[in-house]
Amino acid sequence: MAKKNLATKKIKKKKWYPIIAPKIFNEKVIGESLLAESSAMEGRYITMNLMNILGDPKKQNTNIQFKITKVVDGKGYTTPVKFELLPSFIKRLVKRGKEKVSDSFLAKTADNKIVRVKPLFITNSNTHKSVLSNLRISGRKLIREKLAKSPFDNVVSELVNYQFQKDVRASLSKIYPLKAAEMRVLKIELNKADMKLPEVKLEEVAEVVGEESAEEEVEDDALEEATKGDVPEEVTEEKAVPVKEKSKPSKESVKLVEEDKKEADKK
Repeated sequence: MAKKNLATKKIKKKKWYPIIAPKIFNEKVIGESLLAESSAMEGRYITMNLMNILGDPKKQNTNIQFKITKVVDGKGYTTPVKFELLPSFIKRLVKRGKEKVSDSFLAKTADNKIVRVKPLFITNSNTHKSVLSNLRISGRKLIREKLAKSPFDNVVSELVNYQFQKDVRASLSKIYPLKAAEMRVLKIELNKADMKLPEVKLEEVAEVVGEESAEEEVEDDALEEATKGDVPEEVTEEKAVPVKEKSKPSKESVKLVEEDKKEADKK
């Protein structure tokens, strides 16, 4: 029997390649990646707890997501793309007798990065909806102004040091005393300098206190108006069909029937 020629594939041996944190975290090694080639690391993401990066147990409520943007000499160098508080920590912040003001909107940093911002304000006590609406509008304006003056990396550094939150709380406490001013999420949405941010007049929007922001409501309403007439309305209920009721026999017809029965019985 002829021997079959078996093609052998060369399998490259995988190695552990280090992942380096950005300069704001002193370029520490925050992880390793097992790959055949170090170039495969580029474009990948890694999420780390801030306590593990800084060695500070007080920072255990925060996660930072990094993106590997370049690979040099087998090392993957990262840049931060997302700052996020753990949901369990947010639940502990909200207590009885307090009011929660949350929002979600887009903003632009000094280095032309479009970011999604989700702040959270906790009041010292219950208050009126008009005050909560004022806090949301003022907080949105203040945060957008602060982000426009700093690059994204510097903003993340201020959030890690809790300086950004302190400044926002101090400014908004002039409207109403706040227990906390936190940043639930700050992440990069797009990196386009020419992207136009949605312009919404918040004064014309109904007061809404909750997870959905007023700006998102306006965008949903605009989308609904734009799509009117494009899609035929679906029929959800069947049309009612009129049913004729059986007419009752008249008295005369009843008498005639009874007389016919009597005559039939006599026969």
